Amino acid sequence: MNDRAIIHYSEIALKGNNRAFFEKTLLFNIQKQSKGFYNKIRRISGRLIAEFEPGVEEELAGSLKKIFGIHHFEFGFETEAEMENMKKEVLKIFKEPHPSSFKVSASRSEKNYPFDSMDIEKELGGVIHEGLHIPVSLSHPESELSVEVVEGRAYFTVNRIEGAGGLPVGCSGKVVSLLSGGFDSPVATIRMMKRGCLPVLVHFHSYPYTTRDSIEKVKKLAEIISTYSPIALRLILIPFADIQRKITEIFSSKFRIIAYRRWMLWMAERIATNNSARALVTGDSVGQVSSQTIENIDTISEIVSLPVLRPLVGYDKDEIIGLSKQYGLYQTSQKPFDDCCSLFVEGSPATKTRIEDIKNIEKDRFDELARMAEEALSKAEIN
Repeated sequence: MNDRAIIHYSEIALKGNNRAFFEKTLLFNIQKQSKGFYNKIRRISGRLIAEFEPGVEEELAGSLKKIFGIHHFEFGFETEAEMENMKKEVLKIFKEPHPSSFKVSASRSEKNYPFDSMDIEKELGGVIHEGLHIPVSLSHPESELSVEVVEGRAYFTVNRIEGAGGLPVGCSGKVVSLLSGGFDSPVATIRMMKRGCLPVLVHFHSYPYTTRDSIEKVKKLAEIISTYSPIALRLILIPFADIQRKITEIFSSKFRIIAYRRWMLWMAERIATNNSARALVTGDSVGQVSSQTIENIDTISEIVSLPVLRPLVGYDKDEIIGLSKQYGLYQTSQKPFDDCCSLFVEGSPATKTRIEDIKNIEKDRFDELARMAEEALSKAEIN
């Protein structure tokens, strides 16, 4: 009867002397995100073993699939790694109805164990074939039995479940992620979480010039994103409409989106400083829209000194939507909303702005915009 989850990682194993830090971070995240689905968890030789009561596999699997840092996991049971005992216990692994074919894949962490991997596979495979009359298929088995001999114990599992991969959330520090209600920025946020970043979510809205629908939509997206985090993520809602109106007085329509995004980054950098975050994250993809040409990306980023990370920079829209579906964001992201960046913009935005031109336009009004931005930050709503 299954009462163990054998949890494997891959990238963490390459961290050398820092490996313990990543393991502990992953262990902490599992304790937070899978709380209530297992009794205890421990580390052994490159694996984590979670003990649970039979009957909670589905709930436990659902939580483990959303924990970054896990490469794959399997459910099964453990026993003493003595061959005769293993032969006796292995017959319990295949419940009726039995699979039409099987194979055994074995590994051992101790080289002084009296049987090598091929010996284990041959001995246990023979017991299953003779005892349960299941045919062996090495190339296309219906079920694959994994036997891992570690620290004097044998772990029997069937059918591997793929994990989320990457690094545990929190091991790479904090970032501030600019979150809209579309497809790109929510996916970009989760992709940075997969690289170990803990995001502070920031949304700029134009209420009351637009409805509160975009705010409610972003709150729902933040809830979905938080399911991939060991802790609830902070969502900071920034009123941006007054700054937008001021920008319309300063910039012609073709430059307004560029100016909007510059000042969003300026404000996000202040939030980052206050939250000990070391980078900003956006959902930009080169050439996807006019504000995301190389020239405009350069102009927009010039206003801040922190790194601006763009994890979707080389993705096309179909790839981004595919990831949106994978992460459970699609149904919410596809709902229509009022995008604040389109407010007070007419015609086509400039596609190849120059930094010096934009700075020259805003130079006499920079202090005024900065004061308005600070005032907007003081009115931020934190969820």
